[in-house]
Amino acid sequence: MLPAAVAAGLAGPAAPSMHVAIVGAGIAGLCLAWVLTRRGHAVALYDAGDIPNPHNASWDDGRIIRHAYGTMRGYAQQMPLAFAAWRALCAEADVEGLIPARALYPLRTEGPWQQAVTEDLAAAGFGAPVLDAAALDALPMLRQDGVLRVVEVEGSALLRAAPIVQALVGWLRAQPRVSLHPHSALSPGLLAGLAADAVIVAAGAGSARLLPEEAAAAGLWVGLHSVAYVDPPAALHAAWQQGPILSCRLPDHPSGGIYVLPPRMGAALKFGAYAVTPIPRADWADPAPPALDRRLVEELLDAAHLALADFDAYRLLRARHCRAVMAPEDRFVLRALDPRCWMLSACSTHGFKLAPVNALVIAAMLEGRLDATVAARVIAGQETP
Repeated sequence: MLPAAVAAGLAGPAAPSMHVAIVGAGIAGLCLAWVLTRRGHAVALYDAGDIPNPHNASWDDGRIIRHAYGTMRGYAQQMPLAFAAWRALCAEADVEGLIPARALYPLRTEGPWQQAVTEDLAAAGFGAPVLDAAALDALPMLRQDGVLRVVEVEGSALLRAAPIVQALVGWLRAQPRVSLHPHSALSPGLLAGLAADAVIVAAGAGSARLLPEEAAAAGLWVGLHSVAYVDPPAALHAAWQQGPILSCRLPDHPSGGIYVLPPRMGAALKFGAYAVTPIPRADWADPAPPALDRRLVEELLDAAHLALADFDAYRLLRARHCRAVMAPEDRFVLRALDPRCWMLSACSTHGFKLAPVNALVIAAMLEGRLDATVAARVIAGQETP
């Protein structure tokens, strides 16, 4: 279970006040700035690009948040706090960012996933029912051949990523003890010279550019995460407007399968690959948006053909890649660089949903309410004492 000191970070201001420098204005850095600011600390937020930056991995139409985390049980235990933190954040930033949505898992292989998820959902007060034939007939968008069963994950939602990022930046700009520093390409020397009580590097793939040796020591690497946005055929428009989140694993496919976000509040129907494709280390240092790789796009579209019915009738609107930092076992990393500087790394795209929890953990550590070793274990989704 999470230490009580973590959830306590949602309370009011703390004392004494600190000055914290945060490097990276993606969702991890923004959420940390939000938590620390409302706790009464002064924050300086740096980014190599714009703030907000429409080219970083946090900028998107939407992300998925749900209590299901398969066999990574430590992260499942964090999800109730994640939902509570997102509700508080969206209320304070005045953004309609958390949208309830039905979520379904079409399972094509047997394994421990279903039992683990059923237990974790029950602990959070939700169910994981298996859909019957009538419920499956009400899902015209799903290709059912090869599917053993479809499991619903209750209590799921969509996070409207770009509106959340925009609203958070606006909220931070209005705070008197926050300074934003866009287009600040820091070096290790400049990092060491920042005038702050604590420094948190939460720059995603940019951490590998800024701190290559430390990133390598933590086992981090950078890859491309591929997503596509499509317009469904007219016959499925109405069904998709009320349609579910889909998590369609394809174990033998190079994409790993696709996750699908239904269109909500003007956003397009989106799907993305589960697999992240490694890129050469020489390309990690390139800050420009990744060029479109047609092979990866074709792999993604092929996976959609296998997961969605009548996919030939869909119209591709656009596709993109973003650079994603990856960590061993898909577990987030919190690593001390020196007594006052830490590197926080999320992993792939599940860093968005847990960004406010990670921020609460780091706040508890910096304020002395949580031991640093325990903080790193919580960030990694491991059980805590």
